[in-house]
Amino acid sequence: MTPASHRELIQTYGVGCFDEFVWVFADGAPNSNLDITDSTYQLRSILREKTSNHLSRVLEEHRSTSDHLVQWGVTDNADVLAWIAVGEPERWPTVIIQAGQLGAVVSPVSSTATVLRLLTGSLHIPFFPSDFPSERPDFSANPYE
Repeated sequence: MTPASHRELIQTYGVGCFDEFVWVFADGAPNSNLDITDSTYQLRSILREKTSNHLSRVLEEHRSTSDHLVQWGVTDNADVLAWIAVGEPERWPTVIIQAGQLGAVVSPVSSTATVLRLLTGSLHIPFFPSDFPSERPDFSANPYE
């Protein structure tokens, strides 16, 4: 189940990359690396083996486990963006997990609002690069073509 606001984001922009850094996924994406179902399966498999103390605390605070995470995005640095899928889909918060599970930040809003806050600079993630977001963020289905 994907929140309606995320489906609208994908209908508007498609699957791809914001500001050459944050990638958004969709159900049934032609590229399996950008497919929510495939990515979620891989994420949960990895986290079943080992979850960091910091991420465990975040999940406990939300009365959830790694099996409640649904990966809807990733960064070029391999940081994971995932919903904590507990409750109503439009109210699912996003947890941004630093590559290697070194840290995690929770955004209490939808994926669409999280992307907007990241691109406007109103949501600062300490482990994101200092040059993100750029002054004029853009979207590309594949910025590296």
